[in-house]
Amino acid sequence: MLYDRIFAGVFLVLSGLVAWTAYYFDVPFQYEPLGPKAFPIILSIILAACCIWMMIKPDQNTWHPTKEVLTKIVIGLVIMVLYAVLFEEAGFIISTTLVGTIFSWLFGEKLLKAFLYAFVLSLISYFLLADLMQLNVPTGLLFGDF
Repeated sequence: MLYDRIFAGVFLVLSGLVAWTAYYFDVPFQYEPLGPKAFPIILSIILAACCIWMMIKPDQNTWHPTKEVLTKIVIGLVIMVLYAVLFEEAGFIISTTLVGTIFSWLFGEKLLKAFLYAFVLSLISYFLLADLMQLNVPTGLLFGDF
């Protein structure tokens, strides 16, 4: 119950930061019907609503994080920073495959299966985002983006 409220409080602050950043995000041209502000603001509103609900009505459990769980959380945060750093340079497919492989392996999948799942997921996601939704997704150095 306490951990639910701590988690919800941290993510409530994060949702506010996302909304604040997106609100002041300005681009010189409009390349999407809603613009680059709408999606992060909508997501931050949904995240904030879920966090408030979680703070009001936390789960009635007695779970406490173990050293293994805390280690996985820290490694996950480091991986997400790595993803943000690699995203532009390496591109969506490579960075998503790498991060997906590490996350899958971290949570118990065999390395080859983790790689194959992450690679297929990144390919499908790339084509859904780039072709179907027509979003600008970086292809990276390997595929000639630069």
